[in-house]
Amino acid sequence: MNKQMNDTRIHRILVFLSLHIAILLYSTTGIFTKLASKQPVLSYKFILLYGSAIFLMFVYALLWQQFLKRMPLNTAYANKSMSTIWTMVFGCVVFREKITIGMLVGGVIIIIGVYLVVTADE
Repeated sequence: MNKQMNDTRIHRILVFLSLHIAILLYSTTGIFTKLASKQPVLSYKFILLYGSAIFLMFVYALLWQQFLKRMPLNTAYANKSMSTIWTMVFGCVVFREKITIGMLVGGVIIIIGVYLVVTADE
């Protein structure tokens, strides 16, 4: 019985880890679209960057459907808000945007909210 509980817990952790990797993938679309916005419309780079963003959104949509089969909608959707944090990190690292105190407070609130929703299911 203990091994089965351990296996279930490991499976749940892997599903959450996979969900967050998919959310990270989804968040990268913001990088591609922002880079594309700096290119001339319908240029080769514009089409390549926007096409990459659309492709990543398509992959994410397929993955999202699989996660909805494996976890409650409220849990999956609450975790989706983590994309805001990843977008903030990408903005800082890739585009040298500043992270303000308000952004940090908002990120902490998101993390607390996700934690509360996830632990409510247990």
